[in-house]
Amino acid sequence: MATTTQKTTTVKKTTAVKKTVAKVAKASTSKLSTPKVVEATSVAQTRLGLAKYLNKNLKVSPRKLRLVVTAVKALNPQDAQTRLKFTNTNAARLLHKTIQDAIASAKNNHHLDSSTLKFTEMRVDEGMKIKRMDKSHGSRFARGIIQKRHSRLVIVLSGTIQS
Repeated sequence: MATTTQKTTTVKKTTAVKKTVAKVAKASTSKLSTPKVVEATSVAQTRLGLAKYLNKNLKVSPRKLRLVVTAVKALNPQDAQTRLKFTNTNAARLLHKTIQDAIASAKNNHHLDSSTLKFTEMRVDEGMKIKRMDKSHGSRFARGIIQKRHSRLVIVLSGTIQS
């Protein structure tokens, strides 16, 4: 059974918006007025939030899952879901479901806007290994031990916090 955990971090980011204001200054010696351009900056704050989603013990090997993750890591989550829907592998199905859960968690629990979400980090780690004996697989050299590998998937999403 896959286990999931969630973590939230809030980051404040300030962006400066420049506005130009034209002022007319009268010259004392000349009759012509020359406009002066003065830059005034107003600061608009946008709050960025991070949502971390961890899915443990996925029943697919890390090597197979990394192939799919590298294909969709650079996309935004909605495009990644569309691409994974038409990829016919077990790893793509598991990744599609995990991305769905991560988006729902970021939207409902962390109050992030789903249209501004993007992947900050997508990492595949090695999970537990289940070892079993099988005499038909290398009964002489590897003692017939087969390792069933599992994966851990970490997805960190960032986006603006809904007000």
